[in-house]
Parts: sequence; C-alpha cells; structure tokens
Amino acid sequence: MNIEWSTFWSAVSGIATSIGAVAIWFMRKQLRFEAWLKAQEIWTIPDFIQSRGFVFAKLDNESVIWNVDEENKALDVCRKMDEFARLIPYLPKQTAVSIWGIPFAKAWVILEPVVKRERDKCSWSDKWSAFEQLGKASLKRYPKIERKK
Repeated sequence: MNIEWSTFWSAVSGIATSIGAVAIWFMRKQLRFEAWLKAQEIWTIPDFIQSRGFVFAKLDNESVIWNVDEENKALDVCRKMDEFARLIPYLPKQTAVSIWGIPFAKAWVILEPVVKRERDKCSWSDKWSAFEQLGKASLKRYPKIERKK
C-alpha cells in the first residue's frame, strides 16, 4: 500500500479539526449551562430575594427618599443585578429578557436614581452599566412598567 504522506497528514489534520470543532461546540454548551446555573444561583440568594422585594415595593410608593438602610439594600440589589446582567452574554438574550425582563425593568425604573447618585459619588460613569443596559432593554420590551407618581 503506497500512501502519500501529504494525503495522510491532510486527512489527520481534517479529522483533528473536526474533533476540535465538536469540542468547542460542547464547551460552548457547557459554558451556557454554567452561566444559567450561576444566574439562577444569584437570583435565588435569600438576602437578594428579600432586598429585591423591598426595592420592588418602592415601585408603588410615591416616596423617592431613601434612608441609609434602604439605600444600602438598594445598592446591594444594584450590585447583584449588575453581576447577574454580566452573565447575559453567555445566555440567549431574548430568553433572559423574557424570563427576567419584567423584574429588570422594574428594578431599573426604581434604581436608576440610586445608580446615578452612586456614579456621581464615586466618579465611575460605567458603574453597573450591564444592569443599566439590561434594564433599558427590558423597559423597551415592557414599556408599561413605570413608577407611580
């Protein structure tokens, strides 16, 4: 049997490339699954659930004044919302917005002034930008969410 070495190595290279492509596809699926698990973990942390509920109650409250404890809860929610939003590039965005869009829209409506105050205080204009982007995208999808005035 007389095989040309260049043909042999071309075949080996093609097989290795195919195996690599399949491995990358599986790694991408695994990364999405890990991001989904992390997102679920963040969303179900008991302290975050409690703080988020407190913040969402402000949607129906005409008062926009936050005492120190309320501001701290709001800042914690902003941190977690931003952490969560930074996982969205690893998840299908439309799926994420359809599942978590309403809470994100509500949170952005309520917490936008808190985010702006915090940015002004620390002179960091991109702080919590992922939260802002997902909050605004969610508001576009659910435009009826607004604060009572």
